[in-house]
Amino acid sequence: MPELEEKSAPAAPTSGWRRLLDSPTANKLALLCAALIWGFSFFVAKDVTDAIPVFWLLALRFGIATVVTFAVFWRHLVEHLDAPTIRAGVVLGLCVWGAYAFQTVGLVYTTPGKNAFLTGVYVVLVPFVAWIFRMGRPRGHDLVAAGLCLAGIGFTALSTGLSMGLGDALTLVCAIFYALQIVVVGKMGRELDVWALTIWQFFVMALCSMLVMPFEAAPAADVWTPALIWQLLFLGVICSFVCLGIMNYALTKIPVAEGALISSMESPSGVFFSVMAGRETLTARMVFGFCLIFCAMVISNAWDSIVEWWHRRAAPASS
Repeated sequence: MPELEEKSAPAAPTSGWRRLLDSPTANKLALLCAALIWGFSFFVAKDVTDAIPVFWLLALRFGIATVVTFAVFWRHLVEHLDAPTIRAGVVLGLCVWGAYAFQTVGLVYTTPGKNAFLTGVYVVLVPFVAWIFRMGRPRGHDLVAAGLCLAGIGFTALSTGLSMGLGDALTLVCAIFYALQIVVVGKMGRELDVWALTIWQFFVMALCSMLVMPFEAAPAADVWTPALIWQLLFLGVICSFVCLGIMNYALTKIPVAEGALISSMESPSGVFFSVMAGRETLTARMVFGFCLIFCAMVISNAWDSIVEWWHRRAAPASS
């Protein structure tokens, strides 16, 4: 009687939700939505900083984000209480907090347009920082896309010349921290649990802000209105927990250069919402800038498909 071959159990099929969460296209769209929300949040953040000091805002915003993220993903933290995860989460939190701190202080000494433009320099820095972290050499079309995007941000955000001052220099330091954040998430998030990293990130950001709070004047009691509380919840839950969570997860599924380019839409979207609210006037300069940014996104995200289409089109002519 012939021996029966032992059959291995078939692999469990990947669920539709799992495939959607892992899809590069879905993650790019989610990151784009996050960037648009960040652009809209400029209005909210401006109103809040008119009522309370900057580091009070950051401490409350990221304190809320820490509590919500822990409540949702606490199992990830408990299951990954190891030195590499804690160390990477602390580094990530310091990078993001450094970016927010330098950006906010730099804004005091420069214009909002120059601040937004110089923050967007991280789009150009990310491919080189990723190269330093051995995540691949920058490709030519990535550099072209980054340059176009940077130029587009400049046309949409700048109305005057770009002379360098203290605020500009501080903002450039902020851009370096943002580039480091994106690369650290893209690298460590693939090797470690991204949600445990995110909890540590928010905790470190809240803690650093709390350490600076005593150096700022405490807000008056009458500023704590229901409207301010709702604004803080929006910044803490939607703009931080949801959007930064989306960013961290998406950067583990797509190339960091593409992720940086998409997230940089925060700057022109802030200008767009400002125009929609009647706070700025749409100009030909802005429209040209938006066109440059759109071209940059097409080059970055569809370059391989464009090249493949061109080769198929050219093949009959050469035969």
